[in-house]
Amino acid sequence: MRDKILKLLVDNRNEFLSGETISTFLGITRSAVWKHIKSLQLDGFGIESRPGLGYRLIDLPEELDQVTLTEIMKTQLMGKSIEVHQAIDSTNNRARELALEGADEGTLIVAETQLEGRGRLGRNWISPRGKGIWMSLILRPNLPPDQAPRITTMAAVAIRNALSRATGLNIGIKWPNDIIIDDKKVCGILTEMHADIDSIHYVVLGIGINVNMTQGDFPAEISSTATSLRIALNRYLDRRQIIALIMEEIEETYLNYLENRDFKPILDQCRQHSVTLNRHVKVIGRDTTFEGFAVDFDEDGSLLVKKNDGNIAKVMSGDVSVRGEKGYV
Repeated sequence: MRDKILKLLVDNRNEFLSGETISTFLGITRSAVWKHIKSLQLDGFGIESRPGLGYRLIDLPEELDQVTLTEIMKTQLMGKSIEVHQAIDSTNNRARELALEGADEGTLIVAETQLEGRGRLGRNWISPRGKGIWMSLILRPNLPPDQAPRITTMAAVAIRNALSRATGLNIGIKWPNDIIIDDKKVCGILTEMHADIDSIHYVVLGIGINVNMTQGDFPAEISSTATSLRIALNRYLDRRQIIALIMEEIEETYLNYLENRDFKPILDQCRQHSVTLNRHVKVIGRDTTFEGFAVDFDEDGSLLVKKNDGNIAKVMSGDVSVRGEKGYV
């Protein structure tokens, strides 16, 4: 009932709604309306109350909520169904559960904090409460499993474009799944897939973005390689608007690719914004490590590295880490 009252206030933002109007519309008492309004005010919603006029919404809290996120979405598919958690072990874990239960494509899981957030290759992901975007998106692409890595590339391009729109900053892509500002990581992408030999059942696209973190929020071991949008801009940002922009960009890029099956425009954007190409890199795998020069992306999105012996190595994203010759980038 509280969410229904909030939706009424959001739909009529900056206009007063009387307690009687709300109670009649929802079939509850005016006393119940008052109690729910007080509850919303305690949770940070700026709701003005005036005798004879009623209630109106004048400000929204920083805390993410399902009603507000749904209201600002301009998409047809991505983020049309949203689940918001105050705390969760991992949004990817929850997304996998929902996907196995048959959740629709485009279902979005968002959390204020993750207790067991993770990145690629089993690394931990720091997810401080209320300071970032920690979310996972369920996709059901009609693609063969060997094309699943293209989803990561597509997502990297879409997220880069969304963050550029939101901030105006020069933002790069570090192959295969990191978004970079000033040679530091601001966002990571973790793609997980469930498939059989010839079809994908679902893909979970995990996205972690450092939005309003300060330098002191980063552990010492990553403080030299991590940044946030707040650090880059020296101001707070509205996480809700960024989430909405990301859903718009992913929807457009993803649906265009599925319709046209043309990966080249995505690869071209990845090349344009790459901080990996045309640099000396170190490729660190489970069984081998080598150095070389990143020359291009192959048509499937893999990285082509000219090794020191002159041979070209095709590097797939699954089990390797790529570092700059002298550091992270």
